[in-house]
Amino acid sequence: MGVMKLFQLILSISIIFISACSTFETRSVKTPSKGFISVMPEPFFDEKTLGRYADMTHGWYIFQYLGFNLSTEDKKKHKTTVMFALENIPDMKVASWYNKKKITMGKVRVIESYSLSGGYCRYYQVLIQKKQAAKTAVYLACKEDWLPNWGFNYGSHIGQKY
Repeated sequence: MGVMKLFQLILSISIIFISACSTFETRSVKTPSKGFISVMPEPFFDEKTLGRYADMTHGWYIFQYLGFNLSTEDKKKHKTTVMFALENIPDMKVASWYNKKKITMGKVRVIESYSLSGGYCRYYQVLIQKKQAAKTAVYLACKEDWLPNWGFNYGSHIGQKY
């Protein structure tokens, strides 16, 4: 078996394993008959788990797209918006992206931030609308001061109740 095929097999098994272990859920959101959702829906998450630091070894995965099959352009816009929100916007503010040609958009709202020894974490809500379908979810991202990238939790401590 070639190295590339072996890598693809390992990657596929890893994604299936992470999907099976993850407890996060998305929630469908009602869309307007025309145009995009203008206001973020209320975030729903298990408040008992706020402030818990979970295993943040996960990188950026397809879970961020809430089950939508987005174009490469839309995936880039969404990732850029999430990263911008995590790095720059204060709690409860919203960052958005749009693709009017494909009738897709996304919004990101940081819900709560807290410090850790040597870093910080942020709960954030994402909303993606593709044509007349829309979904939302809440995730947790943490960043250690000495690491360049964010680590994500896809459901170990959040997402049980939306």
